[in-house]
Amino acid sequence: MRDTMELPPGLPPVGLDAASRRALSGWLLLAVGSLAVAGALALLLALSRTPVVQDWLPWRWETFFRKALVAHVIFAFVVWYMAVLGGLAAATRPGGVASLIGLTLSTAGAVLLLVPTLTNQGQASLNNYLPVLVHPLFYGGLALLALGVALPVLYLLLRPPVWGGSLAMGVGSAGVLYLLALLCFGLAWFGLPKDAPLDTYNEEIFWGGGHILQFVHSALMLTAWQVLGEQAFGQSPLPARAWRFVCLLLVVAGLPGPLLYAVYKVTGDDLRRAFTQLYWIGLPLPLLIGSAAALRSILRGPRDWRSPAFLGLALSVALCTLGGVLGMFATGGDVRTPAHYHAAIGAVNLAFMGLFFVVLLPVVLRAGETSPLVRLQFWLYGGGQTLFSLGMFIAGSAGVARKVAGEAQGLDSTVKIVGMALTGIGATVAVTGGMLFVWLALSRLVARGMR
Repeated sequence: MRDTMELPPGLPPVGLDAASRRALSGWLLLAVGSLAVAGALALLLALSRTPVVQDWLPWRWETFFRKALVAHVIFAFVVWYMAVLGGLAAATRPGGVASLIGLTLSTAGAVLLLVPTLTNQGQASLNNYLPVLVHPLFYGGLALLALGVALPVLYLLLRPPVWGGSLAMGVGSAGVLYLLALLCFGLAWFGLPKDAPLDTYNEEIFWGGGHILQFVHSALMLTAWQVLGEQAFGQSPLPARAWRFVCLLLVVAGLPGPLLYAVYKVTGDDLRRAFTQLYWIGLPLPLLIGSAAALRSILRGPRDWRSPAFLGLALSVALCTLGGVLGMFATGGDVRTPAHYHAAIGAVNLAFMGLFFVVLLPVVLRAGETSPLVRLQFWLYGGGQTLFSLGMFIAGSAGVARKVAGEAQGLDSTVKIVGMALTGIGATVAVTGGMLFVWLALSRLVARGMR
């Protein structure tokens, strides 16, 4: 068995033995399965707000809605992103039992997260980054998920493969940042008074580590750009030395996170401001360098719009750039802020979709694929997220507030109505693209498991 995946330009990666491919298949199933669960919860959310139909549900919709919303966010972003990290770590450093044990723990954690949701138990806490249900099983599920992902990450860092490749360096950097985020969660938990108000308690626990997780997501997206560029152009957007520098920048930017808990009180506003400043100071430069390099490669070509590698890279870079521009106008009080972060989230998802069909699924299935449906999913999701973000930005510029619905939105002008209409159309298109991705990936993974 080889120590690391090889990524010959333009060819499916090779180098994993049968046992390592089975472990990777499990991580991919957990990742895509979490999106399927998030989609099912989104349907329940819609039904719980539909007159007459809401009375058919086995739960009281008034109490179930916020719980389903929390679980939807956790599965759509936290479980999905973390399972991708665990899978990439397991693929970059195959072998050992760390991946299988980690997969088992993470899967058990995901199941535990669903139990209080579907039994309508616990209290919803809609705090930033990681909303939670205040219930022992939900907290236990998060802990098992965190530990499960940490195992293949630690195995990768303690027994590193050849660090020259873009994938190994990028996933290793994301792994270090992930462990820093977990350390921040732990320090916040130990530093909080146990009699703190419920919303304050959860907000403070997840605030600092949540910021560091954004560095993790950025590192994974930039890593995907490097790998997709290698496949699309025969060489990565950033040369090896520049890529190592970007990875170093990300890790150095995240290192002060745990130290902030030694300087500021967990419950103080100073700590909140410090993490916000760390985010705004440490994250833009690596993203600017990576975006500029990727854009240069795209403009230089060759531009093969039939290639999933090129499509995933080009649309992800475009949406990330849009999110950066929209973020310059975000004030926090209106829907221009979610316009910014939905574009950023969309960029990460597009990069992951590219990795799935260009790198990860070919490893498991031993074959690549460029069918029209694979290409269509990128256009639907990328185009839908673009319309969604632009619609929110237009509506927010006219004064539509965040976290409100119905009459509270105050849609009393043409601009507001047009903006929110674009938001709805974009959401529908993006969800269609996401559903297509889930179906294409799951059908192939399940078919592979049945063989």
